[in-house]
Amino acid sequence: MSKTLVAAAALACASCGTDFHDTTAGSGGAGSAGGGSNANATGDLPCDVQTILSDHCTSCHGDPPSNGAPMSLVTYDDLIAPGTDGQSIAQRALVRMTSTTMPMPPAPSAPVAATDIATFQAWVDAAMPPGTACSSPDPLNAPPTCTSGKYWTAGDDGSAKMHPGDACISCHASHSGGDDAPQFTIAGTVFPTGHEPDDCDGVNGGAQVVITDANNATYTLTANSVGNFYTSAAVVFPIHAKVVANGQERDMGTAQTSGDCNSCHTQNGANMAPGRIVLP
Repeated sequence: MSKTLVAAAALACASCGTDFHDTTAGSGGAGSAGGGSNANATGDLPCDVQTILSDHCTSCHGDPPSNGAPMSLVTYDDLIAPGTDGQSIAQRALVRMTSTTMPMPPAPSAPVAATDIATFQAWVDAAMPPGTACSSPDPLNAPPTCTSGKYWTAGDDGSAKMHPGDACISCHASHSGGDDAPQFTIAGTVFPTGHEPDDCDGVNGGAQVVITDANNATYTLTANSVGNFYTSAAVVFPIHAKVVANGQERDMGTAQTSGDCNSCHTQNGANMAPGRIVLP
């Protein structure tokens, strides 16, 4: 995820701007088998259900929603809320996960694993009982903090570790940062939580950002010891991106026409980004 990007990006339950209240799969779709109403219950999402949603949905369907997503999929109340077609939001989410005509997440994001769909369906079929929440919240909902406690203090001295969180390509494009500044086509920083300040060190390695460009070429960028990643490859825009770590991934919900990732993934988020690029 994992306990949770774009970013992100991101999305087994819905694509940004796509409403679960549609009836593409019909009222007899996957979400209608069993799964009675639990609308009067209160409590937390079970951890396994919360993890599936945070891995695939909440980069758009966070709190608040971003990228045109119509609702949040963060809390228990979000999931048991009724949709306009008589099904709960959780039931509609299941329909979209299993749809062959409008599957979520959309390509090129990987589909939700069959084991995760089975887990989610079992919860829906059991009438969506409350459970025990994960001990760690979705990092996009974490309060502002510098998790590492370490900051870049060397100004504009050239280094692969410089200025984590800053908009890299504003300097690293066409050598606009000077003769010594390499030209990047894609660059950014991966953080452990969603609202870390500029110049705070991000994740200490262990994460990869996988880019798929308009020609379906794939580029795997490895985050360094402060979370920075970059490439000078001649990628063809628009691109799709996902963060992969610990066997989990967090997908961006929409194609991007800029490789300057930190220009949108700021501390508070800009241009509908929910915040920083975060670990899954």
